[in-house]
Parts: sequence; structure tokens; C-alpha cells
Amino acid sequence: MSEHFNARLFDELTPIYPDTEIVSGTTEYTVAGANGTCVGVSIAVCGLVPGIPLTVEVAGEHTAFKLFRMLPVPVEVNTGAKLRSEYLKNDHNTHVIRRAPFFVYDALEPIYNIVMPDMTTMGLSFKTVIAYCRTFCTQNWTITLCHGGERIALKLCVEQFPAVVPKAGRETHKFVNWFSFDAIANYHGLVKWSVQYWEMFEKYLRAAVFTRQNMLAIPLEEVFDGDVINCTRLAHIVTVAKRAGIAWFQGGAFATRAQGLADDDDFYNHLDHKNITNPDDIAKQYQDGAFDAFDNGTDARIPLTGDVFPSDDGARALHRLAHQLHAFICENALCDCWLQCVLDEPNDALANTYCALCDIVRAEMPKIPILEPVLPTHAIVGALDVWCPSVNVYESDQFFYDARVAAGDRLFVYTCLTPGGNYCNRLLDMERLRIVYLAWGAAKYPNVEGFLHWGANQFSGDNPFKRQAAMFSEQILEFHPKRAMFIPAGDSCIFYPGYHEPLISVRSEAHRIGFEDLCLLQQLGAQDFAAAQRIVASLFRGYSDYEKSVTRYREVRRELLHLCCA
Repeated sequence: MSEHFNARLFDELTPIYPDTEIVSGTTEYTVAGANGTCVGVSIAVCGLVPGIPLTVEVAGEHTAFKLFRMLPVPVEVNTGAKLRSEYLKNDHNTHVIRRAPFFVYDALEPIYNIVMPDMTTMGLSFKTVIAYCRTFCTQNWTITLCHGGERIALKLCVEQFPAVVPKAGRETHKFVNWFSFDAIANYHGLVKWSVQYWEMFEKYLRAAVFTRQNMLAIPLEEVFDGDVINCTRLAHIVTVAKRAGIAWFQGGAFATRAQGLADDDDFYNHLDHKNITNPDDIAKQYQDGAFDAFDNGTDARIPLTGDVFPSDDGARALHRLAHQLHAFICENALCDCWLQCVLDEPNDALANTYCALCDIVRAEMPKIPILEPVLPTHAIVGALDVWCPSVNVYESDQFFYDARVAAGDRLFVYTCLTPGGNYCNRLLDMERLRIVYLAWGAAKYPNVEGFLHWGANQFSGDNPFKRQAAMFSEQILEFHPKRAMFIPAGDSCIFYPGYHEPLISVRSEAHRIGFEDLCLLQQLGAQDFAAAQRIVASLFRGYSDYEKSVTRYREVRRELLHLCCA
């Protein structure tokens, strides 16, 4: 890398790193977009002297642009070839953008026009809006970087197409990330439910809506005080969410597995009992199936009351909770925009218990659709309304899920710590195009009406900018693998905590771009179905079969924009 001050432009969907080779970029770049969107470019800078300011001068046709400093986050271990991390099952993954450990730019911190370097390299991002364009035209921008008396001018041409992408809302593809309400308070030093908390909460939701999220998941522990619903708090959550642009709501699960890998206490008690503390020993035991029993329990628990299900107490508790929630939904005219979870990721072992839980919820919450992320099982047919398998499970069992839609059920898909390998997901060591294609999947598979991910801001450790692969001990002097779940880098969050606001990310921007593309593909499909399918097939043939060239993606996307304007 050059030791002298230098800067180059990179496509915003191209991952860049603190050690990116500047010569691989360009001084001039062209990008295209539609009305109702924003487009941008990344800027890699090298040869900086820490302590000497870097200023950014922008010259263009309007002032509706934003500048961001790109913050690097670590990838401590690569995603596994099948699931979680390579470390867990020692499955070397050849489908990663770089071998760990490394840092990659992801968080986007807004700046005005001056920033103080703390390293010799830096990443910046420039974004501009496209609006009020009735015919094809261009925006021309000159971005001049100044540092230590040196100046570098970079040029961006934005091609504006009059095709229109509507704002995220009730009619757009359903998209939900699960927020941690506690993390919003903890990472911003706020008292939960204070005036300042509600202001920050709304900022998070506005950031989510900007990146095309239109559904809010509401954990029930946030709106029940013990087993009594807090209608005032729930009403305020709904009011703030609607004001931010949220159109749909997902009620959090009433039940959890009574025993499972997600149950930290049981899991770590088992480790202690077996005197297993070495991470290598845990990985070996996991590979040998020693913890399979944790995923095969047949009982559930009602966390709000602590009751086990099935039991008479558990059934009574569930009746009581569901009845109160349904009363609130009806009284606040939410019946047509509320979907309800019962127990996250039911599997074959839990099928009977899950069906019994759903029977009670259906009785107490009539006409409210039950939506559930599901593990591979056919045994819960009739229990739920909206199936949500992971993208790889959907493709491997597409006939079953499409048949459920034909029978009147509905379909979402999700990703989390699976799938790995070459599948589309949104982890830090994957191409940003994979995130874009999560939305394109709905154009290829029209039965898919929504996308779900658990990790909006479910940060691991005390600093999300320093911890992006949850493994080993989280406490300095505690020699115990508290993070033996081996969550892959980036799984736990798509937003980061800034000082005064949430920070969107390069990955959340890829989500936005993908769902904007989906709007255009759906518009084209309504006019010329064959043309839309041809466009999709030229880039996306399946969740593990797609075009990885950003250049080729931009070519096809430009053709899509042309066709939508014809």
C-alpha cells in the first residue's frame, strides 16, 4: 500500500478493509438508481497522518447528500461451511471474502465535512438521493479530499431513472429484524422507558424503516409486568412504531423450549457438571453429538410465569396471557396488521407440544395469524399459518412449503447463524451481494412474502465494535467459554450504537438496495413477467447459486431500470 496520501472510489457493495489496496479503486465512478432511492459510493483513503484533519469538499447539483465515516469491525473467526463458525465443527469454508481474522468496514457514522484520522487509513461513504426525476438525467459530483496540504478530487456520476420505488410500508415485502429493547438502553446509557429512551427507540425504528424494514417484533417481556399486560406501554410502542413508518407487528413468542441450546443456564450447568472448560473439548463434544439432547426436549416453558407446558398451570397461564394480548389488539384496531409467534423454531421433538400451544393461542386469539421460524418438520401442519424456514431449508423442501401455500398457508424465509457455506446470508465475511439477493429470492420464489432475521442489535459482549464473533470467555479473568455457541461474525446485529443515534451499516444498506430492486422486479413482472424472470435468472438462480460480480450486477440492474421505464 502506498505510504502517500491517496484515495479511490469503490462500489458501495464491494467490501473494503483498512488495508484495501487503493490502486484497485478508481477516481471516477458511475452508478444508477430510481426515484425514491439513494445511491452512493465508498471511498478508501490511505497515507493519513493521525492527528491531522481530513476534510471533504462536495460539489454537486444540490445539498441532499450525506457523508459517513466507515468504521471497521472485526471478524475473529470465519463462518462455517455448514453452520455457525468454522471452529465449532472444524468445517473449512472456502466461500468467504477473506480468511479470518481481519477487520472490514461496516458501521456508517454520519459526519459533516471534517474528521480526525486515528489510523493511517480510513473508509468514507457518500450518498445522495434521487427524487423528482421525470426523465432520464444525471447528477455529477466532485468529492475533494484534503489532508496536510494535499488534495485529491474524485468524480461520481449518478444516472437517474424515472422509475419509482415506493417507501417501505404496508404493501411492500415484509421484513423484520428483532430488536433488543434492553440494548437500546444499555448501549446509550439511557433509563428504559424514559423520555430520552423513547426518542432513541424511534431513531432505531426510523433507521430500520429507511433500510426497508416494515414490521416490528415486540417481545412480550417488554409489555407484560409478570402475567399482567401493560397496555399503556404497548400502546406507546405501537404509536412510536407507526410514526416511524412501521406497518406490521409481530408478537413475541409466548413459550420457549424448556431445555435447549438457547437456554444458557442449562447448557453451562451441563458443562460444569462434566468439568468441560476447554473450547477445543466443547467443539469435540459438539461434533460427537454430546449436546443433542438439548435440542430434543419435549417440554416448553412460559417465561412470563415460569410455568412448564404441558401442565395445567402452564395451560392456564397461556390462556391468560393470550387473552389479554388479543383484547389489546382488538381494542386498538390491530387485527389486520398483527402476526403472532408461539414458540421459536419448533422441531420434530417439540411438535406435539407446539401444536397444543397453538391450539390455546388460536382459541384465545382468533383470526390472528401464527407466524413461526421453523426447523425442518412436517409434523406441525395445521398448527400455524405462516411458515418461516431458513432459506436453505426452503429450497431443499420447496415442494412441501409451496404445497402449504397452495393449501392456504403463507410463507416467510429467514437466516441467522445458518446457513453458511455459499448460501445467501448477511454475515460479515460474505459478499454484500448475498444480502441484496435475499430480496431477489422473493422475485424467483413468489410464494415468499417476507424475510426475518433475529439480529437487529443483539450485540455480543460489551462493545459491538470490538466483538463480532461470539466465542470464548467474555470476562477478562474468567477462564470459562461463556460464548460456546460460536455465533458467526455479524449474525447478532445489522445496526450499531452511535453516540447520539443508531448507526446503519454497509450490510443494512445492502438490504435496502435488494428490497428496492425487488420493488422494481415486481413492477416489471406485472408488465412483462417473462422479462422480469429473465432479469432474475441472469443474476440469481437460487440462494446458493448467484452472480458474485458487482460489475455484472450493476449491468443487469441498469437494464432493469431501463425496462421499468419503457
